Amino acid sequence: MTIKNKDVYVANLWDWGFLDSCFGGTRIRVTDLDGLVERRGHFLYLEAKSPGKEVPIGQQIMFDHIVAAGNTVLVIWGQPNDPQAAQVWGSEVVIADTAKIQQIVARWYQCAESDRPFDVNA
Repeated sequence: MTIKNKDVYVANLWDWGFLDSCFGGTRIRVTDLDGLVERRGHFLYLEAKSPGKEVPIGQQIMFDHIVAAGNTVLVIWGQPNDPQAAQVWGSEVVIADTAKIQQIVARWYQCAESDRPFDVNA
């Protein structure tokens, strides 16, 4: 998805705080994901973080479950459109620019297209 008008995009963002009381008194909150791709039943979840920002424990738990279900999570650190590092969830953080991100995503797509699980080390 390319954002054509950032002001309109921001004006249409939802604040999910009204759902906070729906989760039985827990600290569960609605999270956002920055991107999602599906190919042949294989899902690639994309999450962007500011440089140096840690993945909150709740998202870590969610990512663990997403991966356990056979899907892939790619966390990217950097400023918008200027990645510095990336992590395929469950593997090591690597230095990454846009070319590296493209390489990871293209490899994920090849696996999904061939109906194979994505292996970051392959």
